[in-house]
Amino acid sequence: MQKVFAYIRVSTKEQAEHGYSIESQQRILRDYAAGHELEIVREFVEHESAYKPGREQFGAMSQELKKSCDVSAVLCYKIDRLARNLGDFARIVEQLGIEIISATEQLPNNAAGRLMGNVQAAFGRYFSEQLSERVALGLETKARKGGWPSLAPCGYKNVYKGLEVDPVYAPMVREMFEKYAHEEIGLSELTEWAPKRGLWSRYGNALARSAIHKILKNPFYYGVVPWRGTVYPGEHEPLIDKDLYDRVQDRLTGKTGPRMHDHSFVFRGLLTCGYCGCHMTASLSKGKYVYYHCTRSKGKCKQPFYRQEVMSERLRTVIEGLYVPETVLDKALEEWTEDETARERERRGRVLALQGELQRIKENRDSAYEDRLNDVIDAEMWARADRRLAERALMVEEEMQRLTAQKLGSGRGLESSFKLLRGAASLYDLYSDETRAALLKGVASNCVVTAENIVVDYRKPFDRVAKSVSEGDWLGVVDVLQTVVLLSSSLQVEEEACSTVSRPSRRS
Repeated sequence: MQKVFAYIRVSTKEQAEHGYSIESQQRILRDYAAGHELEIVREFVEHESAYKPGREQFGAMSQELKKSCDVSAVLCYKIDRLARNLGDFARIVEQLGIEIISATEQLPNNAAGRLMGNVQAAFGRYFSEQLSERVALGLETKARKGGWPSLAPCGYKNVYKGLEVDPVYAPMVREMFEKYAHEEIGLSELTEWAPKRGLWSRYGNALARSAIHKILKNPFYYGVVPWRGTVYPGEHEPLIDKDLYDRVQDRLTGKTGPRMHDHSFVFRGLLTCGYCGCHMTASLSKGKYVYYHCTRSKGKCKQPFYRQEVMSERLRTVIEGLYVPETVLDKALEEWTEDETARERERRGRVLALQGELQRIKENRDSAYEDRLNDVIDAEMWARADRRLAERALMVEEEMQRLTAQKLGSGRGLESSFKLLRGAASLYDLYSDETRAALLKGVASNCVVTAENIVVDYRKPFDRVAKSVSEGDWLGVVDVLQTVVLLSSSLQVEEEACSTVSRPSRRS
């Protein structure tokens, strides 16, 4: 009985679970060995592409083949499972003098069989290179048109045919740029700040220092698409403006230090004068008192000056405008959870359907390839059919990636957001002005200030919540909270703040 090594390879996680799965290949190889008087001495399982040399298990198998006097052949599912480059193929056949046995491709153990093996290895390399070129061209074309051809950067999320701003993480990313540009804070401190603020990687891990540095260096956030050394105008919504991005780059490169006084003017950028429409700014009086006032860009204005403590208390109305009774929130959370379960079930069903389609495509490609080897179809017809199937497989894989991204970004922190809506106004008293400002800027884009009142422009989806609250339309509130995942960073506080309600305020 001839002794052989079995080599099993998958190049992607999807292949490992479906299609050329490890279990499928093992079953076929073992059945083949049993029917052809072969003894499998050892199985080598690989999870890497065969396009380039240097695979760990392939190298280990080669070393064992050098040592073993009994093993005379390598059994594989297909030639392209073993090698998609001529170097690896020649290493086994020419240098070691080992026979390659394909369980699905009947290659004779003679010169003609070795020739066919070489041809198939060459074709495997050709198809790998061709697929890589097509993918690279498609990604570059998408970037040229202003789209982002990869997984969404932090602060955005992948949606069908593009990106959209993530209502959870976008305010946090924007705040991180602001903090680094205006405060005396370094990358190490931002690394500690991010998880406390609720900013995580797409996989739910804490952001490393290098990841935060990468975010701050990424020009994508001010509206362009950097791709392979070229910057293209983007079609996505920017999170910051170019001026803020440049400030951050100056700090990163050491061209300028932080503006030491900026961190005291925490409400600047949020306020507009209700009398003349100018922006409201802040200034320092006697070296320690912060006052907010109209810029008076259009001339004299009757807007008074407000101490920061006074403005901070007046802005409480922004949070009070979002107060929702506990019974309403409980009902919304219950209904949202039921809907989320249904959506997740639908998503999983779609993923399974796509996996099945991908399996059928692979089987059709294998079948077409065997027809070509048996001269059932000519080379031109086979190439045309294979190209069409490869393009469809790429579309299916992209759709599966989109659905996976939806799964990664769903549901984080919803219950804590609902809990915080119950008592946001009372928790407001516990916060410092810096934390209050972060909260306010997360839920509101602008506050129009007069001596009599403050009119708030709420961000989405808080504008709909505020409208329903003001009208007493609790069914409307339930509808908003049920259809929009209110995970905004503006309604997240540290767990310590939520659990220690009796802790003295930093303002006391």
